[in-house]
Amino acid sequence: MRFLPSRSDRKIFGEIANEYDLVYFGDVDPRVDADYKVVRGLTASPNVHDQNYTTGNVYDYEVAFLQRSRQVVMVDGQKATRKWTILQVQLKQAHMPHFLIDERKRTGEYGSNLAATQRWQEINWQGLTPVSDEFVAAFAIYAQPHSVAEIFAVLTPDVQTMLASHFSDFDYEFDDDQMIVYATNAEITLQTLDHMLRVGLWLARILDDQKQDIEV
Repeated sequence: MRFLPSRSDRKIFGEIANEYDLVYFGDVDPRVDADYKVVRGLTASPNVHDQNYTTGNVYDYEVAFLQRSRQVVMVDGQKATRKWTILQVQLKQAHMPHFLIDERKRTGEYGSNLAATQRWQEINWQGLTPVSDEFVAAFAIYAQPHSVAEIFAVLTPDVQTMLASHFSDFDYEFDDDQMIVYATNAEITLQTLDHMLRVGLWLARILDDQKQDIEV
């Protein structure tokens, strides 16, 4: 892979790389960098621009950070440029349905537009118990209706409460054995990246442990 340092936020990603013994690659282009493991998800498209690609292994989990920008078509038909700081975590045992946990304050900004590309619906939690009221107030979940039972099984009330109480600054996408944590249009600091990594690794362990308990 080529080494092309990104122009912005390079220092911060270098700091997280040093702190967790990761490798910093800078700008990446999957059309040129054949050995680049593409971070996909709802934000992927042929015209994305990926910067500050940083990858490695943290506490036995394969992780990748990057920053991605692309145009999004809004509800009114207007195009807007959105920028995401992304953490992808490779799950070891869990296999999740494809869905998005979208913080409600940002839902109108872009989340529902991305979900619409999958023909997803917002899940209505009414009648499902037990449910954390904090979580329902903080997040919207977009998914195929047939995935609701499986999603509800893994998002236990304890997980819901933890996300709503401590990690509502981020959005979360799940797809099979991949989990993506998004910070959207936010000022990025070392503390932001560290916080993303903490919630990503915590949630990955929860999901993998649940899978292991079911199999035992």
